[in-house]
Amino acid sequence: MLSIDVQSIFSGFLELALLATFALYAGLVVLSYLTYGVRPRPQVDLHDPAHSAEHLAVWLGVRILALAVRAGGWVFGMLSEASAEVGDWFLSHRRPETR
Repeated sequence: MLSIDVQSIFSGFLELALLATFALYAGLVVLSYLTYGVRPRPQVDLHDPAHSAEHLAVWLGVRILALAVRAGGWVFGMLSEASAEVGDWFLSHRRPETR
């Protein structure tokens, strides 16, 4: 009985730590995207592999975010155009008594 409680507490702390790590990573990616723009330069230092891995992970996240922003603009443009066409169709097919 006690082991189940300790296990559930440990898994809760583990989930919280993973969530905090992801939030920190997402914050670093967004901050780097806003600071350096779409094409940041990856920084690699063979004498400091931990920071190099961090910089490469953030660089990859910025590239993925830039791709998502570009795709989102394309999708929203397409949806806006479709919405305008639906509005035009609706206005042209109204009943005469509602005009």
